[in-house]
Amino acid sequence: MPNNSSFSWPKKILFLFCGMVVALFVVAMAVLLIFGADTKNVNYVIAMSVAQNLVIFILPVLMLAMLNLKAELKPLSHTLWMTKGPSLKSILLVVLVWIVALPAMNYIVEWNQNIEFPSFLNGLENQLREMETAAAETTGKLLDAKSVGMMIMMVFVVGVLTGLGEEIFFRSGMLGTMLYGKVNKHIAVWIVAVVFSAFHLQFFGFVPRLLLGAWLGYLLVWTGEVWTPIIAHALNNGSIVLMIFLANNNYISDNYIETIGANDHWLALGSAAATVLLLVVFMRKSPKTNNNELMI
Repeated sequence: MPNNSSFSWPKKILFLFCGMVVALFVVAMAVLLIFGADTKNVNYVIAMSVAQNLVIFILPVLMLAMLNLKAELKPLSHTLWMTKGPSLKSILLVVLVWIVALPAMNYIVEWNQNIEFPSFLNGLENQLREMETAAAETTGKLLDAKSVGMMIMMVFVVGVLTGLGEEIFFRSGMLGTMLYGKVNKHIAVWIVAVVFSAFHLQFFGFVPRLLLGAWLGYLLVWTGEVWTPIIAHALNNGSIVLMIFLANNNYISDNYIETIGANDHWLALGSAAATVLLLVVFMRKSPKTNNNELMI
């Protein structure tokens, strides 16, 4: 057997991020050559999004899986956390939590978006808000579907592909590596959630995205597979695409879903309490699985 001490979990995490940086450079150059430097071109944005998820996020984890197979005789499915599929109970929980937690999350989103810095940090606040606006403009190009066919494609790109790519990288790759490395599961979940949120470079959405990352991380820990976090992520992103399409085409009121609980303290508090209760019940009924068992 190989000496696993020379292939520690920090080295694996470093390998993942180095692979991501290299893939990012290659993808950026390829997309630039094909579509030019017009970042306002919707085809450029779609191509970057697809390449980001398939190459920048998934490829480094596949390379790590091959490395684990060669050095530690672990099959690819272990590194990818795909040794089993999602259970019906887990999928139902994901949908139920998404519905119940919506008012609380909207309240947190509203609060985070309206944070004001002290006057001596006005320059920093303005810079961060400019970055937020630029990111919103790019995302808006993906979400501005004019037809049902375009909406379905955007649900696939923004929902399914992004859920798949980001969960394989952050949960299968980063979190999974830390769990296999015997890092405390709570510490690992929150570290990865912080990195996940920071990666998006949106300070005024940092807290809700941090909570989303923690929720996705605990889903991996509780279920022992990545498919449930992928479904949860795809549901979250895909529903946003669908609601924006319906609002833009006057099927529903503008931002109707995003306003539920956003300014209602009591509804948000009740939503948060009900969400916590759901999670506690699910956690207690989940199989008691430790890191060693996950490696069998």
